[in-house]
Amino acid sequence: MPEYSISQLGAFEKCALQYKFIYVDKIKRYEEGVEAFLGQRFHEAMEWLYRERAFRVVPLEELLAYYEKAWAGKWHDEVKINRKGRTGDDYRLMGRRFIEDYCKRHHPFDEGRVLGLERYIQFPLAEGTRYACKGIIDRLMLAPDGAFEIHDYKTGSKLPKQAELDKDRQLALYQIGVQTLWPEAKEVRLVWHLVAFDTEMRSQRTAEALDGLRAELAGLIDKIEATTEYEPHKSGLCNWCPYWDLCPVKKALKSAIR
Repeated sequence: MPEYSISQLGAFEKCALQYKFIYVDKIKRYEEGVEAFLGQRFHEAMEWLYRERAFRVVPLEELLAYYEKAWAGKWHDEVKINRKGRTGDDYRLMGRRFIEDYCKRHHPFDEGRVLGLERYIQFPLAEGTRYACKGIIDRLMLAPDGAFEIHDYKTGSKLPKQAELDKDRQLALYQIGVQTLWPEAKEVRLVWHLVAFDTEMRSQRTAEALDGLRAELAGLIDKIEATTEYEPHKSGLCNWCPYWDLCPVKKALKSAIR
């Protein structure tokens, strides 16, 4: 049964050629944007914080030391900084501030029972379908009122509107997975931690909305499965693409300059 992640589906929509490089040709690239590097280090710090919470409350300074060690140990020459005038230290300090703000807001981190951290899930998109979906939930919680909560950390610099989150596909797809794997999850809340803004936003989905998402994603997967020609899509994201050197759009731009 073919398996798809929400990031994989999104990659096809953004640029079919990049999708081909990653998922069909499986060309490995080690280039990493500094924003993604920061996000990964923040996620690791949160995972460690909540794993330790089963035994103790981690002091802020110890959590920051964990983050700093991971940052230094995993920094590499392929981390790219595209914003002019910015350095790796600028982003490192930004991550520290995210952690400090999060800890002030959520200490002592006892807002429910942790059911999973960086929890991998795999599930059929719908009953009887030939497609499966997969994903990793940052933190799955059981709230005091018995509801399941899917928590997601976002370190990006854009504050989404509530209407955008109410249409977000990633956590809604994870809700389909949670309710498939744990049928007792009658009520599910979707929770985003927008740490750059020290704020939390929530959304819930109706059964009808989830059915609509199933249909939408099944149609998209059908399109991917039928694709034989992968066309590039020029956009403002091209400068961040690790496969830019292989792209005919870039080659055409070079030829035009000459």
